[in-house]
Amino acid sequence: MDRSNLTGLTDDALVSRLSTLCAEGHVLTARLIVHLIEVEDRRLDLRAACTSMFDFCQRRLGMSEGASFRRITAARLVKRFPTLLERIERGELHLSTLVLLRPHLDERNVEELAAAVAGKTQRQVEELLARLAPKPDVPSAIVEVGAPSNDAGPTLFAGADAAGASHAPSARIEPLSEARYKVQLTASAELKAKLERACDRMRHRNPSGDLAVVIDAAMDLLLAKLEKERLAKVRTPREPREPRVRSGSGLGSQRARTIPAGVRREVFERDGERCTFVDEAGARCPQRGHLELDHIEPRALGGTNAASNLRVRCRAHNRLAAEEMFGKAHVAERIDFRQRKSRAVAAPPPPPLSPPPPRVIELALRGLHNMGFSKLDARRAVEHVSQRRVANRDELDVQDLLRGAIAALT
Repeated sequence: MDRSNLTGLTDDALVSRLSTLCAEGHVLTARLIVHLIEVEDRRLDLRAACTSMFDFCQRRLGMSEGASFRRITAARLVKRFPTLLERIERGELHLSTLVLLRPHLDERNVEELAAAVAGKTQRQVEELLARLAPKPDVPSAIVEVGAPSNDAGPTLFAGADAAGASHAPSARIEPLSEARYKVQLTASAELKAKLERACDRMRHRNPSGDLAVVIDAAMDLLLAKLEKERLAKVRTPREPREPRVRSGSGLGSQRARTIPAGVRREVFERDGERCTFVDEAGARCPQRGHLELDHIEPRALGGTNAASNLRVRCRAHNRLAAEEMFGKAHVAERIDFRQRKSRAVAAPPPPPLSPPPPRVIELALRGLHNMGFSKLDARRAVEHVSQRRVANRDELDVQDLLRGAIAALT
């Protein structure tokens, strides 16, 4: 870096120029955030054969993991609360501060919180949030193995950028040599017991009880199970059978909904068990997780389950293809419908209501009989109203039961 043009500056001029650069940096950061919002809205991260905005910022823009996380977090918060952008531009809000505020911001408190943390250090913001949203005391404990240190090597992140770039480390992997790695994780008591039991059961082949040998064998079994479930891989594939065709009208009723295992296996093998999306420059998406089978000609438009009409796509690029075909709003509506449907299925059913008490039924029958209705008709009407009451989860007293029975009889 050439410093020759700075040596002639006075101390005050140097500090003044530095302050100007910092102010310009805040403006540049705000402009960058606006651009990131637009990129995500246009799905340009996916069109660039990246798996997410997090991947796009790292591979296409050259940002570090931490810088990517902070800028994506800021972009999503600014999109939700546009007034934050002016504070970032003025240097009142730093990106690390927004990361701390993210769990606490909502439409009611955004202005108040943003003003309260303006110009504060990270520690001051943490103390302010601790007062506003106190956490329970940390219990005293003696830990057998210390927590991993900050220099324990690269960190594997679980679900980065899926819904805000969760960055809790799930494990740490440190390269030791060209083909050897140190793997470190925290195990529960149950996992520890399973590992010890597996070591004992494997002593005949692994006398030293080397944990790496046990885990390697366990991973072979796990991968075989997962690849059978997800990729339809088997040792001896069966001969493919013709899919059953249901009778009825309409395209959906004429095609089998389930993709045969042999076809799934063929497509995954053909596509190399990797997302097939390729951008305009010829770069292919590197994603090998969250893989799905995508119909080139959508099934809703007559597409079949033939291997020639299927391709492997990661979840993000599968959604991108659906949005291009049917529109963002339609896809979002369908996803929301499936999520609500799954939540409804998962929710426990309400406890069943019992029929009205015998005393209430007897009083209703007596009242109907006194009005001139036959005992048989009165009983049928009361039973009908009682059953409807249980189905609709209505609480009925004698008057309600009488009114319902009279309506049924007349």
